[in-house]
Amino acid sequence: MKIQKLEDLKAWQEARKLANLTFSLLHKIPDEEKYILKKHLWECARNIPGNIAEGFGRYHFQESLQFYRIARGSLSELKSDTYLCLDCKYWDRSDFNKVINQIEKVRQLLNGLIASTKKQKENYS
Repeated sequence: MKIQKLEDLKAWQEARKLANLTFSLLHKIPDEEKYILKKHLWECARNIPGNIAEGFGRYHFQESLQFYRIARGSLSELKSDTYLCLDCKYWDRSDFNKVINQIEKVRQLLNGLIASTKKQKENYS
């Protein structure tokens, strides 16, 4: 399938699912974490599809790669925070596993998107 618009991009679709999953679990985190862990989870989760979208909207391969890599960094931050949620017993093992599994799915797709964009850049040069 040829990717013609952002909505066709599987990495972005799955990143949206990850953001929605993360958002659905935020209520389990205590209010005293409202401006710390909860806010950081929110920001990381929304930055992943946001940076994929921004990269997709750029017309230069190097710019696209930069935003895809930023999305990958936010994904790693989200993964770290997910472990904190488990360690602090804010999320149970089932919640943790759902988020981690979705993170890994997005990581694979994002790595594929980065590799594909690099290849397009090399072929275009």
